Amino acid sequence: MRKGNHKPARNREPVRTCIGCMNQDVNSAMVRIAARDGTVVADFTRRVAGRGAYLHPQGECIERFVNAKLREFRSLRRKIDRPERLKIADAIRSHLAREAILE
Repeated sequence: MRKGNHKPARNREPVRTCIGCMNQDVNSAMVRIAARDGTVVADFTRRVAGRGAYLHPQGECIERFVNAKLREFRSLRRKIDRPERLKIADAIRSHLAREAILE
């Protein structure tokens, strides 16, 4: 092996954009939101088939997601009305609270 030809190993984890803050981060740092069969759910297992979007599980990002004035989330290719957003936000908060209790 010649000197100078070695490339450093790159982080191979996928990068996604948070639909709350619109900042990019690694996939594992966010919660996946999946759209399938007319419903939108928080996909904590990352196994639900269908279109997906990602959201940081921090309060600020969740609030921005709930209060967004977007008509349609491009990554999901569908509209999410405020009651659906609140339901997703509550599911994420409940999941985080359960994880905190277990730790």
